[in-house]
Amino acid sequence: MKSRVHDSTMKRRDFLRTTLWAATAAGLPLKALGMECQLTDMPRTLVNFMMQGGADLRYLFMPAPNHPDSNYLDLIWSARKSLYDSQYTGYQQMFDNEYLLTTDPGSNFQFGIHQRAAWLREQFELGDVAIVANAHCSRNRRHDQSILNADAGEPDLDLLNFDREGWGGRLVEYIGNGANSVELGNTVSTFNKGSIRGARLQNVVHAQDMRDIALASPDESSPATRRNILARALRAYYDVRGQEVAVEKPGNWPYHVFFQHNSALRDFGAAVESRLQACEPLPAELQELQIGSAEFAQQCRNLFDVCQVPDALNLGVLSMNYGGWDTHNNQAFEIGGNLQDIFGDGAGLATTMSGIRNLPYLDRPASSQLVFYFASDFGRQLVANGAAGTDHGRGTYSILIGEAIRGGLFGEMFPAREALPGADGQVPLKTPGADIEGLTSTERILEAAADWVEAGAGSAVFPNAALSRLEPGGALNGLFES
Repeated sequence: MKSRVHDSTMKRRDFLRTTLWAATAAGLPLKALGMECQLTDMPRTLVNFMMQGGADLRYLFMPAPNHPDSNYLDLIWSARKSLYDSQYTGYQQMFDNEYLLTTDPGSNFQFGIHQRAAWLREQFELGDVAIVANAHCSRNRRHDQSILNADAGEPDLDLLNFDREGWGGRLVEYIGNGANSVELGNTVSTFNKGSIRGARLQNVVHAQDMRDIALASPDESSPATRRNILARALRAYYDVRGQEVAVEKPGNWPYHVFFQHNSALRDFGAAVESRLQACEPLPAELQELQIGSAEFAQQCRNLFDVCQVPDALNLGVLSMNYGGWDTHNNQAFEIGGNLQDIFGDGAGLATTMSGIRNLPYLDRPASSQLVFYFASDFGRQLVANGAAGTDHGRGTYSILIGEAIRGGLFGEMFPAREALPGADGQVPLKTPGADIEGLTSTERILEAAADWVEAGAGSAVFPNAALSRLEPGGALNGLFES
């Protein structure tokens, strides 16, 4: 079992408690010590991270040159070498330049993680990453249907209806007590939605910018700006007209809801902003984070702030996303930048988690309470196309990251069957259009993740999980630390 309680962590907690006591006894204002932030512990929180467009995770993970099946190596190199620099003379040279050799601690199986995902490799070697091979979250290759299936947590869904609940919405309903699904990206996805038709967003907080989450208020330092003119006009209208309609209109007047929402949003936003102002500022490294996607950089800043005030949001689950994975051509350039942004040293998650690990806490550091689950619409085909890309596939890898994870490989990383004739006589690694075979339903993976969040949640949120596919020998019982 991994030991995640570090001496520095214990010392920081003891120091914090001692300092709070001493300041109170001496009558000192906590603001003078920079400790006026209302500390609260992070609940166990799943972060659903959607890689929109169909990520080719076989490009992220490749077999080591010492792979025991030399025929498999020859075929995968022949099938995918057009994705790499044409100057490479063979698989060994490509691997040495593109991948970081990694060893699974459980089986001693060696494989490569792309060098642009160096932070991911570091976390894997710490035992904080689980890779579930041959997974699938959808049975088809259409973006719209497959994204819906991933968000709903139902791989076999064939009805394209976005007016429905997602698995994040179902999970917060199970948690209860007003728990919310918090979206950190620009768009609220089906994943967040609840089961009540007509009120699917009642347990959703859209935290697109945690430092600007409140309704606009007038800024007296620049009264003539368009924003301030509109803010003054709207506030005056709602303040005055709200009092009038409360008296003039009957209780069932449908437009009361606009005034109620204005009041609720102002109170909520002001409370969140005041809490954040009293807590840690954004670390300079995170404030100045320079990566390819400005939107994802903002999501990283949002994540840091959510971890400071989870109770203000009544946090249940989190949602993040990164688009641009539909790599039909020029894959090395496109996917390389994406991998670097998310998993690279000094990039998105590395910088964010470094900041989160330094946050003060009461009993449980926020970093220990987060588990990231990486989803995508579908995988990509095994054989590269003629434009140095890969086309839509089905099977993929599922990745989970967190201190609560019992790291390692689940399922056969590079199945021998891909290099052998199938029932139709075709060898997948020689056959354009062939997929990674999806043998483990993501329902199985997410059932275990939901149970980690809240005992009993798994079967409630994923009622079909027990009947869904699980790769032979790919038991997921040890996916989380006990």
